[in-house]
Amino acid sequence: MHPPLTTLRPAALADAVEIFAVHQASVQELCAQHYSSQHITTWFEGRTPAIYLPALQAGKLWVAVIQQKIVGFVGAEPGEVTLLFVLPEASGKGIGKQLFEFGLARARDASASAITVVATKNSASFYELYGFRAIEEQSFVRGSIDLAYPVVKMVQPSENASDIAKTDA
Repeated sequence: MHPPLTTLRPAALADAVEIFAVHQASVQELCAQHYSSQHITTWFEGRTPAIYLPALQAGKLWVAVIQQKIVGFVGAEPGEVTLLFVLPEASGKGIGKQLFEFGLARARDASASAITVVATKNSASFYELYGFRAIEEQSFVRGSIDLAYPVVKMVQPSENASDIAKTDA
């Protein structure tokens, strides 16, 4: 049996609530083994679907749709893939790969010497499959208690750049 057909399309303002639900479900299940329960609980504290409005209005967010349901999304701008999340039930079915490759193509432009992502602890190994390498440990802060979330900034060199994968850290 073949998996259902996945359609990628630009996200619309009307998609913000469904994108937010996908984002929350993804974090709650797929990030849970890599972040504390307090991190997971606080991740979306005080946040609403309005967090996507700048990217939506700028045309920098795309969704994967199966049977009229959003199952994942990717954000990209020149030089960076900014977001990538899929529903837990869509994980491992090639949808994240399809979204990421689409976002990666959008992130590439003549001025970008390399592409960056900021990876959650659970997603770094996925990006490594595409030649991304960790270059800096970072964190973002969420919630009323200013809880720090460790992440890693990763880079994939441009096709014209030297191969950093061959360089020992």
